[in-house]
Amino acid sequence: GFEELLAGAAEMDAHVVQTPLERNLAAWHAMTAVWNRNGLDAATHAVLPYDERLRLLPNYLQQLVMESLGKSARVDGSPVASATVPVWWGGAGTDTQHSFFQALHQGTDVVPCDLIGVVNADHGHAENHHALLSNLFAQAEAFANGQASDDPHRSYAGNRPSTLILLEALTPRSLGALLALYEHSVYLQAVVWGINPFDQFGVELGKQLASTLLPALKGQAQADDAVTRELLAQVSQKR
Repeated sequence: GFEELLAGAAEMDAHVVQTPLERNLAAWHAMTAVWNRNGLDAATHAVLPYDERLRLLPNYLQQLVMESLGKSARVDGSPVASATVPVWWGGAGTDTQHSFFQALHQGTDVVPCDLIGVVNADHGHAENHHALLSNLFAQAEAFANGQASDDPHRSYAGNRPSTLILLEALTPRSLGALLALYEHSVYLQAVVWGINPFDQFGVELGKQLASTLLPALKGQAQADDAVTRELLAQVSQKR
């Protein structure tokens, strides 16, 4: 279980350290992410796993990526010279094809995607798994190539970037390798942007303000900010 997950992560660690950049998976992923952000000016990034067991992966990656790379100051304190992390979001591909995929294919914003699939199922429903993989590959093809039509409502521009990540099977070991891949990608992006991915000062201010506003919410003190005072007054009237 957990030991296997750690072993998979260690294998990815070794790959990143020992493999030249031109064949280094983490370097590929990181440089693609930087290009999508700074070259294509993409403000969001979708993570779309085509396996229900990975449905919470986008939530995990939101914290890993945005808490690590959501910085506007470089390590030396100077402002960054370019945009840093986009907003990461997503969901299981099978659930989201009929929700936000419309915007991904035909919306005005280009949203790079990570499409994640599992080659070999560990259940007896082969036809279902084949259908899942066919949908995964179809989406990658549609993002890339689009489809022309005389009807503008049925036209797909294509040229929408996506990265396809395939796991041979979903096991603790492969999951560990996948998580480590993203961790190394995040670090390499931080190196490119010159930021420190290991601090999270951005989450502290809200906590500090909340601790000072708690007495005000109880009527034991007054808020310093005029807008907050008005909000607290409105809350008080409703009690």
